[in-house]
Amino acid sequence: MMMEGDFSAKVAIKTAIMSGPTVGVGAVSGARGEITIIDGALVVSYGKPGAHPVPTADTASLLATASCKAWQKVKIDRDVAPQDIEPFIAGAARAHGIDPSSSFPFEAHGAIAHFVMHINIAPTKGAHGMNEPMAITVVRKGVELPGDVAGLYVADDLMGIVTHFGEHAHSHWIAPDHRATAHLDRWGLKAGTTLLLPARTST
Repeated sequence: MMMEGDFSAKVAIKTAIMSGPTVGVGAVSGARGEITIIDGALVVSYGKPGAHPVPTADTASLLATASCKAWQKVKIDRDVAPQDIEPFIAGAARAHGIDPSSSFPFEAHGAIAHFVMHINIAPTKGAHGMNEPMAITVVRKGVELPGDVAGLYVADDLMGIVTHFGEHAHSHWIAPDHRATAHLDRWGLKAGTTLLLPARTST
């Protein structure tokens, strides 16, 4: 999908959920919406209003998942700016016994800051990295927003495959009631938010 802008169905969402992932991020096939798994729960948001399939009966063009047996909590005592978010996650991981050169899931609970997020509506037939976006989207911007984050921080060999090119993290925002989600293009974290990283025994 990232390489060619191919939003055709690659996996049934129900099949992915049956494997029991803790965290997952991806896109609905046909560039129709965003998929998030947080704490094992599925959250899907569609870009256009109207009738849609039951999410577990739909398909994904991209869905990257991970399982975590136990979390360790890191309390964030300062605001983290968007340009610092990936180094912050990598540094926190390193400080808590996780090698950031390997892929790992993460969550955050509290509030995001200075964010830009989107939900796909339809494909543009363009590959990521071209002069046009891969999808037509609904974009939302703001200074602060409560909610959770689910994401994957990936090794170099998965950059541009699981993530957008040049990025280590693929992250989604989830509403406090877990009824809506969106892809985070740019985001920071507010002080007081809790970052969850895998316990050292997790895989």
